[in-house]
Amino acid sequence: MRLTGLIIVFILACAPCAQAASAPPSIDQQRQWFEQARQALDKNNLISFHELKAKLENYPLTPYLNIWHARDELKQGRDSSIADVLERHADVPESINLRIAWIEDLARRGLWSKISELLEKNSSDIKRVPEISMIAQWHMGAKDTALLQFSQHWIKDKHVSDFSYRLQQNWKKQGHPTKAEYWARIDSFVQQGQWSKAKKIALELPKAEQQWLDYWQHVQRQPEEQLAAWPDAIASIPSKLILNDGLNRLARLDPLKAWNSLELLKSKADQQIEAEFYSALQKSIALRGAKRHMQQAVDWLQKLPAREHDAQTRGWTARLQILNQDWHNFSQTIDSMPANEQQESNWLYWKARMLEKTGKQLESGSIYMALAKSRGYYSFLSAERLGLPLSITSTDFQASETELEALNKEPAIMRAYEWLQLGNSNKASREWHFSLAGSANHTWEAAATLASSWGWHDQVIRAAFKADRLDALKQRFPLAHEKSVLQASGKTGLSTSAIWSIIRQESAFNEQATSYVGARGLMQLMPKTARATAKKLKMKSRHPDLFSPSINIQLGSAYLAEQKKRFGSLALAAAAYNAGPHRVNTWLERTPFDAAEAWVEAIPFNETRRYVQQVMAFISVYEWRQAKRPSSLIVRLNREQEVSLNEYP
Repeated sequence: MRLTGLIIVFILACAPCAQAASAPPSIDQQRQWFEQARQALDKNNLISFHELKAKLENYPLTPYLNIWHARDELKQGRDSSIADVLERHADVPESINLRIAWIEDLARRGLWSKISELLEKNSSDIKRVPEISMIAQWHMGAKDTALLQFSQHWIKDKHVSDFSYRLQQNWKKQGHPTKAEYWARIDSFVQQGQWSKAKKIALELPKAEQQWLDYWQHVQRQPEEQLAAWPDAIASIPSKLILNDGLNRLARLDPLKAWNSLELLKSKADQQIEAEFYSALQKSIALRGAKRHMQQAVDWLQKLPAREHDAQTRGWTARLQILNQDWHNFSQTIDSMPANEQQESNWLYWKARMLEKTGKQLESGSIYMALAKSRGYYSFLSAERLGLPLSITSTDFQASETELEALNKEPAIMRAYEWLQLGNSNKASREWHFSLAGSANHTWEAAATLASSWGWHDQVIRAAFKADRLDALKQRFPLAHEKSVLQASGKTGLSTSAIWSIIRQESAFNEQATSYVGARGLMQLMPKTARATAKKLKMKSRHPDLFSPSINIQLGSAYLAEQKKRFGSLALAAAAYNAGPHRVNTWLERTPFDAAEAWVEAIPFNETRRYVQQVMAFISVYEWRQAKRPSSLIVRLNREQEVSLNEYP
């Protein structure tokens, strides 16, 4: 009996231990094991890797461990598991990296049939491995297509791998490179300033043609003088290349001289050159003159053949007429636009301004009224012209609980969430978009709702756009990083609305955003600009962490405030923030900032024009978000000092 009692006591004492042993690991524990498994694989500690992976059977990111392991095996010459891994994890975007690595390995081994099979099954990979795709087509019988592609490959001086040797030799046997291909490759080098390479290629041409390369180089250095001394007997191919390059370079210096030079050269150059070539050059020069706000450019644009007229030529004709307040001809330009162009908000607004300026108040008022019912830069200007409140209202997302629950259980969405928790927003975003691509509006709305609950602001903004829920203003214009924004506002004198507006326009609140030119973080600062600003602020670090929201906001706001002090207008400061202060100085030299609305409308860069207009409109939205007294958009556009709105209730 005593023994039985002891056994019962022992069992009861161990019950909690048994329950604890069988309890599933916490999510934090699984994340820790995942990172440890990743490190073990990096160190080639496969015993530890497999032990850890065995504990992660149900962890959302375990497929990544399988993919990375298969990739490591491929590096060691083993690919037996890859097909299975790719099939099991086809919905994981990282599988693309594995598949491309496999295709490259197969190419090194000359297994073109297998490559062709993979590319046929995954056609999007063709753009990822264009040279391998081209060679696979050659080996699989599509020889004409492959030869044509190789010509383009050669012209652009793309790398030619050892395994494309046979294709290259056959290409040469077929009579390539042709004279046109030689000159096309020369042109490619010339445009990059690689004259030594261009001259080396020119040695393959007849000596009579090689001399034109020296002349071309002189044209680049002195376009006006050399084009005026155009020599006889240049063949059509080099003539067109030299004319195009030389006149466009001259147009960058002086569009008027380029226009006049072109008129003279039409009679001097090879008479076989088609009229369309000259009219395309005229259009290029005329548009460059228009973007310099040269009034002669209106006449140039109107002289273009009908085939060259498009939205760009009509738009710049209208902008020059706005700058010159030539309302009579502006009216004719608007009337000449196709109906869909006339209904664009910018031309509607300026038509209303034209009518107002010419005393037709009732007609202008009806256009302003129609615009004021919407939301945006021209709508806000129109409302202010009429003395009406801005049309800013917000509605919440309407995703159902059932749809949210189903989306939240999707493996890809679970993986996106896990990557966010591990601090890798790039892999999270890749999973997110890979999973949701092609989804219906209601699915994107559910995704926006879910991302909002995660505090993933940049994906809320993008998902709302995909869902066509632009009226969800509270979610699309978040008041994130409030403490840092308030501190920056206090130090710089900028309104919080201006700072948030720049963040919204620059990165859509993606803290890890990196542009193709290297701008980083919330306010998309270039490292060089950030270092210079940090030095002025006497910050300790010479290499500030631009992915830190607080540091990025501090430096970005200081730089924006510096531009505002320099130019005296938030609109000009925004233009400088986007295009650089040196460009804004150049634009101001050509056209003084006397009529702000017209000046902004005629900003030469489409991107910068939209940027300034968006920033100005977003400020109004952010004032509304903070329940602050609305400020005048017209005043903000002009040189008057912006008043900080922080004190208003």
